[in-house]
Amino acid sequence: MDILGFAVVGLGMGRNRARIIKDTAGAALRVVVDLNAELARETALELECDWTSELATALDRKDVQVVMVMTPSGHHAKIGVQAAKAGKHVISTKPMDVTTEACDALIDAADQAGVLLGVDYESRYVAANYRLAKAIERGWLGKLLLGEARFKWFRAEEYYKHNQSWRGTWAMDGGGSLANQGSHLLDLLLWYMGDPVRVYAETAVMNHAIETEDIGLVILNFANGAKGTILGTTTFPARGYFGTEVHGTEGAVLTHEALKGTWTVFGDGLEERLLTIENPYRNVIENMVAAVREGVPLYIDGSEGRRTVALLETIYRSSREGRAVET
Repeated sequence: MDILGFAVVGLGMGRNRARIIKDTAGAALRVVVDLNAELARETALELECDWTSELATALDRKDVQVVMVMTPSGHHAKIGVQAAKAGKHVISTKPMDVTTEACDALIDAADQAGVLLGVDYESRYVAANYRLAKAIERGWLGKLLLGEARFKWFRAEEYYKHNQSWRGTWAMDGGGSLANQGSHLLDLLLWYMGDPVRVYAETAVMNHAIETEDIGLVILNFANGAKGTILGTTTFPARGYFGTEVHGTEGAVLTHEALKGTWTVFGDGLEERLLTIENPYRNVIENMVAAVREGVPLYIDGSEGRRTVALLETIYRSSREGRAVET
């Protein structure tokens, strides 16, 4: 198939992804979908595609091969299952959903339909993050000792009240600062360090009227013997920091802005070696096109996307129970 037709469902961040699809070789934006008809019509006019407020209308289209789900988190699996049953490949924005049970339902639906399922953790396509992951695979940092994910952001109360107040709820957001903003970094930490075997977490609501946390702190023990920490908050007075830090016996890489790829590298000749690693894809759209046309693997398939949700469930269980949890 020379051109893959895409539908984008949900036009918050979905509008940005629709623009990326339109600018990606081998992809064509066929239709945008949103319950807000005015927003859907406006986006379609800007991007020169069709629009609808009915998901079924988009799923019935024979010129749509991929559905990108950009709705509130608690709807990702439900819409993804419908798309898979309609024979469409699926891309879910992050996180994959709010529970592993929902993730498993989507994975099963994609498997049964024989379609691809990808999760849009855009940070995996950032050159610095990709290079670090590949360097760790090759042992360039030596024995891993410590991996950290830290972000300090500000979110006003209006942010949580916007769009029917789904953010900061358990049902639709699946958590707070760690699950929403922080899930990018949790995904990177798991990519770098592997799965933890022991998790201790504390969460709190300090400065927002929400169900879930606006500060989360986590200590992890990984299967490879390394330690880890996570700090995430939306109470900082400004956008202060959003990155990861990994070090081993032979070097360290600190990413100051994980979505932009700025870094500091420690280790003799390590940065020069890192710069020899090239990422073949800029985003999940390019990756999906190549996966369908050439059979290459998706960076984040359903099983990979599920890992972050499983970690979040463990974090929140530890926080509720006030004790470390073995995984």
